[in-house]
Amino acid sequence: MKLTIFILIISCMFATQANAAVYPVSSASEISSLATSLFPGDTVLLAAKTWLNEEVVFKGNGSETKPIVFMGDETMKTIFTGTSRMKIAGNYLEVKNVVFRECAITEEVPVIEFRDGSLLANHSRLTNVTIDAYSPANKEVDSKYVSLYGTYNRVDHCSFSGKTNSGATLVVWLDATPDYHQIDHNYFGSRPDLGVNGGETIRIGTSDWESYNSNCIVELNVFEECDGEIEIISNKSVGNIYRYNTFTNCNGTLTLRHGSYCKVYGNFFFGGATKNSGGIRLIGEGHEVYNNYLENLNGTSFRAAICLVNGIPDSPANGYKQVLKASIGYNTIVNCRQAFAIGAEKSTEKSLAPANSVIENNLVITSGSSAEVVKEYDTSAGISWTGNITNATSTGMATPSGFTTGATLPMVSQGDLQRPTTGNQAIGAALTGAFDTLSVDIDGQARPSSLKDVGCDQQSDNQILIRPLTKEDVGPSYSITTAASDIKKSVERYYVKNDQLTIAFDGYGDRIISTYTLDGKLLSKSKTNDNQYLASVSGFPQLFIVEIRDSGGRYSMKLNR
Repeated sequence: MKLTIFILIISCMFATQANAAVYPVSSASEISSLATSLFPGDTVLLAAKTWLNEEVVFKGNGSETKPIVFMGDETMKTIFTGTSRMKIAGNYLEVKNVVFRECAITEEVPVIEFRDGSLLANHSRLTNVTIDAYSPANKEVDSKYVSLYGTYNRVDHCSFSGKTNSGATLVVWLDATPDYHQIDHNYFGSRPDLGVNGGETIRIGTSDWESYNSNCIVELNVFEECDGEIEIISNKSVGNIYRYNTFTNCNGTLTLRHGSYCKVYGNFFFGGATKNSGGIRLIGEGHEVYNNYLENLNGTSFRAAICLVNGIPDSPANGYKQVLKASIGYNTIVNCRQAFAIGAEKSTEKSLAPANSVIENNLVITSGSSAEVVKEYDTSAGISWTGNITNATSTGMATPSGFTTGATLPMVSQGDLQRPTTGNQAIGAALTGAFDTLSVDIDGQARPSSLKDVGCDQQSDNQILIRPLTKEDVGPSYSITTAASDIKKSVERYYVKNDQLTIAFDGYGDRIISTYTLDGKLLSKSKTNDNQYLASVSGFPQLFIVEIRDSGGRYSMKLNR
């Protein structure tokens, strides 16, 4: 009899855990009271209301296939304001569908933190979240939008804009264990110049932990008008990857400030006409920079398209380590004021020039007499230049080598990029070197084993898998006006119903309609001159991008099937 009762109790327990529960809540105290009651697969529904001055703590232990989900209203009406903050602590948790705005925080605290005291978050996710202008009135108060702790966490499809006070927008905090976080498909929007250090958009690590592995991946994000300081991204750890991101009208650079052995590839940099915009700045050992596209960048020295900084002998952790064993290849640099800055900020203190490094098979297109291909701030740099090509008649180097100058380099505008076209000497001209095994270009198209094209783009008729992103391609549902938005042409009437996409135009005209996945994979492409476009989207992902091109320009939008 006792055995029967015991089996019945165990069976009831498993039945309870197998049937995921849903808990509506409307206060931080209600969430706290659930902490010991949640099982894998459970959902906590946050009320669609304004949560004023609430500090919520999401705790629990889900599983890989059944996370515990804490979610706001799908119409984004779950709004946190005032001094509200959020903590995520436990394993396999997912937080989504919330908005933070109208901040009244006065303390130096993070808005969202992946820990509660000593309890860290692991394998957890923050998605479809907006933090907009959630800044203390006092700009000297150092607060962060997101502080990442723990391991294997993901921040994706979020929007972070309008931060005006001190402190990085998103920070990864290190310990002796590699983090393996993923930061992807986010929109990092307008952030004004702070005027002092501490205005990074993303920082991974600190100088105290610069020799430790973080192993984070930052990919497929949009950085637009991120002017907080010179370091849009500040790398301060080992082994991180920065790829497929788009930087538009930003007053700064992707900076490998501390740490070593990071990879920067497949990124798009578009400078603003009035911005002191830069590209990629290297400090430290073993970094690889390849397959990047950099256009209309106005900066010099630290803000050059690609900058290698001079180092300090026996540099402290927070100083400038010498650039060693850097590999820089297959980048395309178009109409930038200074393509390469070598040994930038040379001084009595910063006396160590870059050494044992290679710069090869890069394509540099210049226009105007003020453009510099190479600026040698320190002529003692130990760099092997190989297979680089420019249309400029001079590189500016004291001892020219490793460049073909005065080359015939016709380019054609395709989408947002300038690409080599027929007769361009970069086609098939790459020499052997550090990147011989590089198998794809910036588009994700295959490169041959030999006779590769110089620069980031390999001529190909294959499908383009990676492309520059706009804010319509990433982030949650939000409405943030930016300068770049003003050039887009609007389409007023579009919807999806019963797996059919309908777009109504004001009149007839030639148009190209393309659809993409959120990571840029082409789903369909067709032409129409009708005033209405109809197409099946059966089998499409839940969220997808529609792009419309006509003689008046381009417009893209994110749709929910």
